[in-house]
Amino acid sequence: MDEHKAWFLGLDRDSFMELCQLWNAQNIGVEIPNNLDGYDQWLNFFKNLSPTAIENLYDLGKDILNTEAYAALARWKDILATPGRIDKIYQAGLTKPKTEQKTITELAAENDEIGVLRALRDQIAEQLQKGTGARDTANLAREMSSIIQQLKEAEKRSGPRKDTVLADLLANKPKRAKGARNGSFKAHTIAEIENES
Repeated sequence: MDEHKAWFLGLDRDSFMELCQLWNAQNIGVEIPNNLDGYDQWLNFFKNLSPTAIENLYDLGKDILNTEAYAALARWKDILATPGRIDKIYQAGLTKPKTEQKTITELAAENDEIGVLRALRDQIAEQLQKGTGARDTANLAREMSSIIQQLKEAEKRSGPRKDTVLADLLANKPKRAKGARNGSFKAHTIAEIENES
Protein backbone atom coordinates (compact mmCIF):
# COMPACT_ATOMS: atom_id res chain seq x y z
CA MET A 1 0.00 0.00 0.00
CA ASP A 2 1.47 3.34 -1.01
CA GLU A 3 1.76 6.36 1.25
CA HIS A 4 -1.27 8.21 -0.20
CA LYS A 5 -3.65 5.27 0.25
CA ALA A 6 -2.42 4.74 3.80
CA TRP A 7 -3.03 8.42 4.56
CA PHE A 8 -6.53 8.29 3.02
CA LEU A 9 -7.56 5.16 4.91
CA GLY A 10 -6.33 6.71 8.13
CA LEU A 11 -8.74 9.65 7.89
CA ASP A 12 -11.48 9.99 10.48
CA ARG A 13 -15.07 10.32 9.26
CA ASP A 14 -15.28 14.11 9.63
CA SER A 15 -12.10 14.62 7.60
CA PHE A 16 -13.34 12.21 4.94
CA MET A 17 -16.68 14.05 4.69
CA GLU A 18 -14.92 17.39 4.39
CA LEU A 19 -12.73 16.10 1.56
CA CYS A 20 -15.80 14.68 -0.22
CA GLN A 21 -17.49 18.06 -0.01
CA LEU A 22 -14.43 19.79 -1.47
CA TRP A 23 -14.10 17.18 -4.22
CA ASN A 24 -17.74 17.59 -5.22
CA ALA A 25 -17.48 21.37 -5.24
CA GLN A 26 -14.35 21.29 -7.40
CA ASN A 27 -15.15 18.44 -9.81
CA ILE A 28 -18.95 18.46 -10.04
CA GLY A 29 -19.58 22.07 -9.17
CA VAL A 30 -21.94 21.27 -6.31
CA GLU A 31 -21.55 22.71 -2.84
CA ILE A 32 -23.76 20.80 -0.42
CA PRO A 33 -25.45 23.16 2.08
CA ASN A 34 -25.52 22.23 5.75
CA ASN A 35 -28.56 24.29 6.75
CA LEU A 36 -31.36 22.43 4.97
CA ASP A 37 -33.96 20.67 7.07
CA GLY A 38 -36.16 17.91 5.72
CA TYR A 39 -37.04 16.22 2.46
CA ASP A 40 -38.92 19.15 0.91
CA GLN A 41 -36.03 21.58 1.30
CA TRP A 42 -33.61 19.09 -0.24
CA LEU A 43 -36.06 18.52 -3.08
CA ASN A 44 -36.06 22.26 -3.78
CA PHE A 45 -32.26 22.43 -3.62
CA PHE A 46 -31.65 19.60 -6.08
CA LYS A 47 -34.17 20.92 -8.63
CA ASN A 48 -31.68 23.68 -9.51
CA LEU A 49 -28.85 21.27 -10.39
CA SER A 50 -28.07 20.14 -13.91
CA PRO A 51 -28.97 16.58 -14.93
CA THR A 52 -25.25 15.77 -15.14
CA ALA A 53 -24.70 16.99 -11.59
CA ILE A 54 -27.68 14.92 -10.40
CA GLU A 55 -26.29 11.79 -12.05
CA ASN A 56 -22.77 12.31 -10.66
CA LEU A 57 -23.92 13.20 -7.18
CA TYR A 58 -26.23 10.21 -7.11
CA ASP A 59 -23.24 7.91 -7.50
CA LEU A 60 -21.12 9.74 -4.94
CA GLY A 61 -23.63 11.18 -2.49
CA LYS A 62 -24.33 8.11 -0.39
CA ASP A 63 -21.30 8.86 1.76
CA ILE A 64 -22.02 12.55 2.39
CA LEU A 65 -25.82 12.99 2.31
CA ASN A 66 -28.27 12.11 5.02
CA THR A 67 -31.20 9.81 4.26
CA GLU A 68 -33.75 12.53 3.45
CA ALA A 69 -31.30 14.38 1.21
CA TYR A 70 -30.37 11.24 -0.70
CA ALA A 71 -34.04 10.27 -1.05
CA ALA A 72 -34.76 13.69 -2.59
CA LEU A 73 -31.78 13.30 -4.91
CA ALA A 74 -32.98 9.83 -5.94
CA ARG A 75 -36.43 11.32 -6.67
CA TRP A 76 -34.91 13.75 -9.19
CA LYS A 77 -32.80 11.00 -10.75
CA ASP A 78 -35.97 8.97 -11.18
CA ILE A 79 -37.65 11.97 -12.82
CA LEU A 80 -34.75 12.28 -15.26
CA ALA A 81 -35.41 8.70 -16.30
CA THR A 82 -39.19 9.23 -16.46
CA PRO A 83 -39.87 12.98 -17.00
CA GLY A 84 -43.64 12.55 -16.75
CA ARG A 85 -43.31 11.97 -13.03
CA ILE A 86 -42.42 15.61 -12.45
CA ASP A 87 -46.15 16.38 -12.61
CA LYS A 88 -46.66 14.69 -9.25
CA ILE A 89 -43.97 16.90 -7.72
CA TYR A 90 -45.76 20.08 -8.74
CA GLN A 91 -49.23 18.77 -7.94
CA ALA A 92 -48.09 18.06 -4.40
CA GLY A 93 -46.72 21.59 -4.13
CA LEU A 94 -43.34 20.32 -2.96
CA THR A 95 -41.36 22.69 -5.15
CA LYS A 96 -43.45 25.77 -4.43
CA PRO A 97 -42.58 28.12 -1.58
CA LYS A 98 -45.05 27.88 1.27
CA THR A 99 -46.77 31.00 2.54
CA GLU A 100 -46.27 32.03 6.12
CA GLN A 101 -48.94 30.37 8.23
CA LYS A 102 -49.51 29.92 11.93
CA THR A 103 -48.47 26.58 13.33
CA ILE A 104 -50.98 24.20 14.88
CA THR A 105 -49.40 24.95 18.26
CA GLU A 106 -49.97 28.69 17.79
CA LEU A 107 -53.57 28.16 16.69
CA ALA A 108 -54.21 25.90 19.68
CA ALA A 109 -52.71 28.47 22.05
CA GLU A 110 -55.20 31.01 20.67
CA ASN A 111 -58.07 28.53 21.21
CA ASP A 112 -58.77 28.75 17.48
CA GLU A 113 -60.72 25.51 17.08
CA ILE A 114 -61.55 26.05 13.42
CA GLY A 115 -57.98 27.08 12.61
CA VAL A 116 -56.59 23.94 14.26
CA LEU A 117 -59.04 21.68 12.42
CA ARG A 118 -58.25 23.33 9.07
CA ALA A 119 -54.51 22.98 9.68
CA LEU A 120 -54.91 19.29 10.57
CA ARG A 121 -57.06 18.73 7.48
CA ASP A 122 -54.49 20.38 5.21
CA GLN A 123 -51.61 18.51 6.83
CA ILE A 124 -53.27 15.14 6.24
CA ALA A 125 -54.24 16.09 2.68
CA GLU A 126 -50.61 16.94 1.94
CA GLN A 127 -49.46 13.57 3.27
CA LEU A 128 -52.02 11.80 1.08
CA GLN A 129 -50.92 13.86 -1.94
CA LYS A 130 -47.29 12.88 -1.45
CA GLY A 131 -48.26 9.22 -1.42
CA THR A 132 -48.35 6.67 1.39
CA GLY A 133 -48.75 2.93 1.79
CA ALA A 134 -52.19 1.34 1.45
CA ARG A 135 -52.67 0.96 5.22
CA ASP A 136 -51.50 4.50 5.97
CA THR A 137 -53.70 5.89 3.19
CA ALA A 138 -56.79 4.22 4.67
CA ASN A 139 -56.00 5.47 8.18
CA LEU A 140 -55.28 9.01 6.99
CA ALA A 141 -58.46 9.07 4.89
CA ARG A 142 -60.56 8.04 7.90
CA GLU A 143 -58.84 10.61 10.08
CA MET A 144 -59.39 13.38 7.53
CA SER A 145 -63.05 12.43 7.15
CA SER A 146 -63.50 12.74 10.92
CA ILE A 147 -61.71 16.10 10.99
CA ILE A 148 -63.80 17.45 8.10
CA GLN A 149 -66.97 16.48 9.97
CA GLN A 150 -65.72 18.20 13.14
CA LEU A 151 -64.82 21.25 11.06
CA LYS A 152 -68.30 21.44 9.54
CA GLU A 153 -69.87 21.30 13.01
CA ALA A 154 -67.50 23.93 14.37
CA GLU A 155 -68.19 26.27 11.43
CA LYS A 156 -71.94 25.75 11.89
CA ARG A 157 -71.67 26.72 15.57
CA SER A 158 -69.65 29.83 14.75
CA GLY A 159 -72.29 31.19 12.38
CA PRO A 160 -71.91 32.21 8.73
CA ARG A 161 -68.50 33.32 7.49
CA LYS A 162 -68.18 37.09 7.24
CA ASP A 163 -67.31 36.96 3.53
CA THR A 164 -70.58 35.31 2.48
CA VAL A 165 -73.86 36.71 1.14
CA LEU A 166 -75.67 35.50 4.27
CA ALA A 167 -73.25 37.43 6.46
CA ASP A 168 -73.91 40.59 4.44
CA LEU A 169 -77.65 40.12 4.85
CA LEU A 170 -77.30 39.73 8.59
CA ALA A 171 -74.99 42.73 8.89
CA ASN A 172 -77.38 44.98 6.94
CA LYS A 173 -80.60 43.63 8.44
CA PRO A 174 -82.92 46.50 9.48
CA LYS A 175 -83.06 47.35 13.17
CA ARG A 176 -86.11 46.53 15.27
CA ALA A 177 -88.59 49.17 16.20
CA LYS A 178 -86.86 49.74 19.55
CA GLY A 179 -83.59 50.41 17.76
CA ALA A 180 -81.82 47.26 18.87
CA ARG A 181 -80.23 44.81 16.42
CA ASN A 182 -81.43 41.24 16.29
CA GLY A 183 -79.04 39.56 18.68
CA SER A 184 -75.44 38.67 18.15
CA PHE A 185 -73.94 37.75 14.79
CA LYS A 186 -73.28 34.15 15.82
CA ALA A 187 -76.76 33.66 17.29
CA HIS A 188 -78.50 33.77 13.91
CA THR A 189 -79.52 30.62 12.11
CA ILE A 190 -81.46 30.17 8.86
CA ALA A 191 -84.62 29.32 10.83
CA GLU A 192 -84.30 32.48 12.94
CA ILE A 193 -83.93 34.65 9.88
CA GLU A 194 -87.02 33.11 8.27
CA ASN A 195 -89.06 33.58 11.46
CA GLU A 196 -88.02 37.23 11.81
CA SER A 197 -88.76 38.06 8.15
